[in-house]
Amino acid sequence: MRVLACALVAASSSATALSLPLSSAQALSVHVQRKLAIQRNLHVSFHARRLPEHGYYYAVIVLKPYKTYTHFSPPPCSTSSNMQATNYGYPTPRGEVVLTLTPAKSLTRRWCRGGVYEGAIYAVPHAPPCESTYPCRSEPYKEPCAGIGPGCVPGVVARPRQYAYPDGLPRPLATGTMIVGRFTVKFPAA
Repeated sequence: MRVLACALVAASSSATALSLPLSSAQALSVHVQRKLAIQRNLHVSFHARRLPEHGYYYAVIVLKPYKTYTHFSPPPCSTSSNMQATNYGYPTPRGEVVLTLTPAKSLTRRWCRGGVYEGAIYAVPHAPPCESTYPCRSEPYKEPCAGIGPGCVPGVVARPRQYAYPDGLPRPLATGTMIVGRFTVKFPAA
């Protein structure tokens, strides 16, 4: 099994991407926006095929161990992307998927200054469970559905208290979900 590694570096930010194969013939390369700022949302993009049964993609980032903070004394900045309102994305006709990651609730409401975050792209091979067609706001456990415009929709990808700093990436809730790409994001220290 071959792994494709791709480095993305910009003048004002540092980001690397490591992609895992979708199949033996296709690998997913994740692109992280060039200018990173702790007070702004993060955008990632990649090219991917349509998934079966109206499947969708989503991304999550989690803070790697940061300074002297611990599980019992987490940092005041966001230790992950908001897993209670995660973008679900579907490929455009050209195969592009763009996802926005917002900081999780925290005292500062910002990413950690100089923080290094581990990220992953998840592929869910079926539509979000809803009484109507996608888009929908739930993963495979009972929550009210709330349709949002076409393209990307927010969804719950980790239950409250399922992820805690400094745990790694969360296990997916939806059955059959696979991590199809990994990447690292380093926010500026100043």
